[in-house]
Amino acid sequence: MLSSFLVTSLRILTFRAGPQDLPYEPRLSAPLALLAALANVLMLVQVLPLGAAILLALGMVAGMALITQAILRTRKLEARFHQTFAALVTTTALITFALVPLFAQLAPAMREISANPALLEQPDKLHLPQTVVFLMNLLNLWNFAVSASIFRYAANVGMGLGLVLALVAALTLLMFVAMLSMFAGALLGGAAAA
Repeated sequence: MLSSFLVTSLRILTFRAGPQDLPYEPRLSAPLALLAALANVLMLVQVLPLGAAILLALGMVAGMALITQAILRTRKLEARFHQTFAALVTTTALITFALVPLFAQLAPAMREISANPALLEQPDKLHLPQTVVFLMNLLNLWNFAVSASIFRYAANVGMGLGLVLALVAALTLLMFVAMLSMFAGALLGGAAAA
């Protein structure tokens, strides 16, 4: 079953399948959520303390679960939650794992900017590898397009509305993570503020 799940996930990443093609297995939701959280921790720990990275990564996955459930409930398609959530967290985790080594090349500059925000006013002093930035943007756009495709199939809508749902999900998740980051910063004594 895991091999067929992985093959279907790769087909979703190439827009040749949707969440409905994944096996319906609610017991996979928790391990897949942890896989997505691990991918996010590996990314965030490069610029945040471990505790803050774990808290934010778990919050991101929980936020995605809540957003997915809300979108499907609005469309009266709650029964599709497990497959939709599994598709979202699996594809996002795979792309995030691909982003980790790229982000490692930008992390020193990000830490430097965090320590000295005035550097943003002097872009000539920042040495960001443009190829890495381009590849990261490309992977993030691909992730967004895959999410739009997943929401399109899950909510029985066209690609245009799928893009709108993915945008709403992304913006809602961004606000949720920003609030969680402030909470984590207060809880951990400012260590989570990025």
